[in-house]
Amino acid sequence: MEGPASAPVRTEADLRAALVDLGQRAPSADAVLSEMRATGTPQRRRLPETPGLPDQRRRPGRPRPAGPGRVTRRFGWPQLAVGAAAAVAAMAVTLALTLGGSPGRTGGQDVFPALPNPPASAGGPPAVVSPGDHPSATSLAQAMLTAFNAASDDLAYETVTDFRAGHLIQNDLSWSWPAIPSPGQLQYVRDAFSAIPRRASETTAPVKLTEDDSYTTVVPHPSRYGQSELARLIMVCYAGTGQTGCGWGRFDTPAGTWSKHTAVMPYIEFTPTPRGADLARQIARGQWRIVGHTRLRGQRALKLAETRSGTYQGHPVFLWVSTATYLPLRMTSVVGKFTEADNWYYLPPSKANLAHLRVPIPPGYPRSG
Repeated sequence: MEGPASAPVRTEADLRAALVDLGQRAPSADAVLSEMRATGTPQRRRLPETPGLPDQRRRPGRPRPAGPGRVTRRFGWPQLAVGAAAAVAAMAVTLALTLGGSPGRTGGQDVFPALPNPPASAGGPPAVVSPGDHPSATSLAQAMLTAFNAASDDLAYETVTDFRAGHLIQNDLSWSWPAIPSPGQLQYVRDAFSAIPRRASETTAPVKLTEDDSYTTVVPHPSRYGQSELARLIMVCYAGTGQTGCGWGRFDTPAGTWSKHTAVMPYIEFTPTPRGADLARQIARGQWRIVGHTRLRGQRALKLAETRSGTYQGHPVFLWVSTATYLPLRMTSVVGKFTEADNWYYLPPSKANLAHLRVPIPPGYPRSG
């Protein structure tokens, strides 16, 4: 698309076309990673655990900010072998040249649109045939699967709050569009994490916004190996939290600054966890049982309790499912003094809702990196 007397303006369609062409010319992720294994590359390390919190099994791989007083890298991703590094660098150069951007692995012209455009088909909640007031596990699971698939183009908004002895100790807000991305599709994610500042009272101090990130990439095709894709990362690391910086992979952002990187990065899946489809299959397998009808967030809902065959840590663990949309609303779990509550919202991808994907830069925060 050309503007009058201006350079070509790259559109999202141009990006998709370029990535298809790149995928045909570039070596596969399997080939690259096979070479990595052949060179004896070490395995990735585990994520650091949040001090004082129980093991969060349900969110493997979810990014977290740096620990208090130091810069901690979120992922111990292995370094590429020489041959694999050359292949990834070639992919980055090819994509940058195809799109008219800089071939550098960081910085340069941004190849991703700042925000997605609302799809033309954006509408209301999905229409799902009700399985009745007293559904069986099979009929409820089928209704949830239908609803989850119908909401694939929605903006998924998830909140995860953790309490210790009734006091809020951390809060994570995430927005992801589309809710169920397909391979080759652009995926936009924003994640805002709040926690009690270092050296503050863990029983009375309020949580404070610690880090706000956005992550935009192209969803890769399924592979049994880890994958890397060109991505844009914007990080705001907040001052006054007791930490010196925030880490994401090889990128560090000092507290009180923000950074922006466009580079080939390990792909991170941000689909809301646990997935609605996974919950539906668990219900069908008898890992949840309906214990009653109630109202939650202004909607009629089914309340379910996890059975002994369930996989989530804690006792008790409860799940609420809307009988208007048959999408999950909330899940709570209790482990000793700790309680975690997950809330899910499937929002229409309107312009106003998609604006939540943009990370605000605080006034006076300089760019770093």
